Amino acid sequence: MPNQITLLIKKYQDIINRGLEEIPIPGFPNSLYEPLVYSLHTQGKRIRPILTLMVGEGFGVPIEKLLPAALALETLHTYTLVHDDIMDNDDLRRGRPTVHKKWDVNTAILSGDAINTLAFRLLMDTDSPNLQRMGKLFTEGMLEICEGQALDMEFEHRIDVTVEEYMTMVTKKTAVLLALSCKIGGLIADCDENTLMALENFAIKTGQAFQIQDDLLEILSDEEAMGKSLGSDFAAGKKTYPMLLALSGMNKKEQKEFLTFLKNNSNIIKIRERFLKSGSIDKAGRTVNELITESKENLKGCPSQVRDSLLALLEFLQKRKS
Repeated sequence: MPNQITLLIKKYQDIINRGLEEIPIPGFPNSLYEPLVYSLHTQGKRIRPILTLMVGEGFGVPIEKLLPAALALETLHTYTLVHDDIMDNDDLRRGRPTVHKKWDVNTAILSGDAINTLAFRLLMDTDSPNLQRMGKLFTEGMLEICEGQALDMEFEHRIDVTVEEYMTMVTKKTAVLLALSCKIGGLIADCDENTLMALENFAIKTGQAFQIQDDLLEILSDEEAMGKSLGSDFAAGKKTYPMLLALSGMNKKEQKEFLTFLKNNSNIIKIRERFLKSGSIDKAGRTVNELITESKENLKGCPSQVRDSLLALLEFLQKRKS
């Protein structure tokens, strides 16, 4: 039997999916809008817009007033995925071929640009006296996501990336969009600054935990469960949290050997064995639990409806396998 949070998430997912399908999209030129629709209508977890709806509704805002901003945040997230998949040369996203594989790279770049533009247009449909501030935060968030992606790419060519640098990168690349989702829900509800700060801090810690958990699933899960390509991060030299923990216990020669092994080995079973042997899987799991504990602390001053929903969502995310 589904529990209360599962039912609530399903309700929000249905609202968001229906909202995405109802966005008026031109049919011409087809080469631009067909891949755009393909990307937006692919089934995802919808965590970012769910945060906006949870926060806003928890403070008493009707869903119809929150929906344009929630759709904008999911659309922005979709844009980042389309471009990330090009840069990572991934074959699968959400269980389907990535846009650049189904069409081509130029089509994916252009449709991603259009999705990004659509996201901002959707945000501008939000009825809120705080719209100008929301627009500024939205663009600042977009820029930080680009900064995070740039750092991620820079780290591919370095062997000396620190855990602190990694946390800065994932905060920009992943956590900032979660924080933006919470803050925009709070701004539509006209929350005070202390509450907005608490929501932001909650989302940052959640986002950091969420990304480290993703790093672990890259090792422990499989492509069918994840619905996306696995192993491409290792082949590209990307620095994940478990990798950095493993590298920290090695000398220079061992580090180079380990990175060469990861780059040239496509056997996820052997990769998993090496990580398990290093102890970095257990250490990364403990970090996820510590970050989630910190994220919960930020919700103490929030109304019970907001706090209870977000805590239940956290628990749901902790248990995910994909």
